Amino acid sequence: MIGLSNLLPRLPVGKRKKSVLRSSVAGTLTRFARETDGNMSILALSGSMMMLVFGGVGIDMIYSEVQRTKLQNTLDRAVLAAANLDQELDPDLVVREYFRAMNMSDALSSVSVDEGLSHRIVSAQASREYDANFLKLLGVDSMHSGGSATAEERISNVEISMVLDISGSMGRNNKIGNLRTAATEFVETVIKDDDSGLTTINMVPYNAVVNLGSTVASYYTLDNAHDYSNCVIFPNSAFHSVSIDPNAELTRLAHFDLRSQSESSTPNLDYWCPDDDYGAIMVHSSDEAALKTHIASLGAKGNTAIDLGMKWGVALLDPSARPVVTDMISDGLVVSGAAGRPAEYTAEDAIKIVVLMTDGKNTTQYDLKNQYKYGMSDLWIDDRGDNNPNNDRFSLRVRDWSGTDNDIWFWERYEGSNWNSRYRDEPDGDDDARRMTNAEVYARWGTRGFAKKFYRKPYYDDWVSYNTYRDAYYGYKGIVGGSSADRRLSDVCEKARDKDITIFAIGFEAPAEGQAAMRDCASSPAHYFAVEGLEISDAFRQIARTINQLRLTQ
Repeated sequence: MIGLSNLLPRLPVGKRKKSVLRSSVAGTLTRFARETDGNMSILALSGSMMMLVFGGVGIDMIYSEVQRTKLQNTLDRAVLAAANLDQELDPDLVVREYFRAMNMSDALSSVSVDEGLSHRIVSAQASREYDANFLKLLGVDSMHSGGSATAEERISNVEISMVLDISGSMGRNNKIGNLRTAATEFVETVIKDDDSGLTTINMVPYNAVVNLGSTVASYYTLDNAHDYSNCVIFPNSAFHSVSIDPNAELTRLAHFDLRSQSESSTPNLDYWCPDDDYGAIMVHSSDEAALKTHIASLGAKGNTAIDLGMKWGVALLDPSARPVVTDMISDGLVVSGAAGRPAEYTAEDAIKIVVLMTDGKNTTQYDLKNQYKYGMSDLWIDDRGDNNPNNDRFSLRVRDWSGTDNDIWFWERYEGSNWNSRYRDEPDGDDDARRMTNAEVYARWGTRGFAKKFYRKPYYDDWVSYNTYRDAYYGYKGIVGGSSADRRLSDVCEKARDKDITIFAIGFEAPAEGQAAMRDCASSPAHYFAVEGLEISDAFRQIARTINQLRLTQ
């Protein structure tokens, strides 16, 4: 059989080799096109290029954010420092110095400052441009970062009551001198020459009493028991509240001296409540000079009634005292900037603070017995028709035969070189004599001196009993004991804290009872200070700094 290959025409040898080569190349290319192992597609290649570009863009964006953050942080720090009211440099300069220190002076574009007596607002803007890197692949040659910041510090309305112990023990070891120095520095720090009324101080000195003084007393309603002095007393229930209603009648403390035994017609008495303006209350004052003058006048005498001092201190921060402040503004006694004070407790821009200090503990508080405090006495006076108290003549009724004319009076006259005692059926001076009120009597003699002058001889002569003589000698009574005063103090401090009144309490070389009372009253342990000697100035300085921090609001 003849094969098919033998029937096909044969090619020349050279042509056969070229044909084989072409077939081999074509086969190889065909296989290459057909195989995919190890090859990268055009899509994959394009995706890889895009990932590289966007990765670079991300780097540029991160760099941009770092620069923006640095710029903004510098702005924030600069305006906060410049807006600080304690900062005395030019606010514009402060901002520029911050940027210079960060080598960013070229970035600061503007600074604006708005400031007044009680505020400072600083605003600043800054921006920077820098070359892009990978973003250039997208046609972006540079990037921009900018920022702005504003800071404001504004003095809030600050109402402060300084409740200061001026009792007799403050006279030891120059404690009163140290207090005057510390209180003066405190006023200088918190008032800062600001007479606009943004910060006001109630000055409440206390010893056995709180003296309203003739000015403040005229804005409250005191009873008419007498008009010789201006101290009031409160029932225990009054300490369950911080308020004192200026329209409600207040019980006036009797005017008396429980220690003097002088029988002179004009003794030098040390009244339980001062008959002048010594240690008087000052209401919402922003007059630095007047406050410092008042502090300088404070001395040391008397017992200690911390509860009374605290009661008035918080009452003058309570909105119930606003009519008093309003009327005093109208009368030119309080700066007009204090209008609306005491603010409501809910007022966002008001801070109420008590600074309470004592060097002692609560002691017994006294008043005259009712039979000697009110009404008419059994003493008659013939003033001889002149204003000379040294020639007045007095008569004590020792027998009161009601409904008859048989009353008996004891009276003495200095005749020649002797006092002559007499018992008569009319007072010395007869129709020229008039009956004295109890208030008149105890404004003129101490309880002991009065008893000795007018009751001792009749007692010896059996015209009055010993009990009558003794009762007149001890014509006063204790109305509040030390432990009761502690409870009253604790009550009113609790009510004040409930009203968000901040209480700083200072125990100045005080005994254990006084220190315990201060700890109990303070807003927190951090608000209580136990100090000795010159440390009292440190305590007042720390309190003043804290107040200045509290009163700054953003």
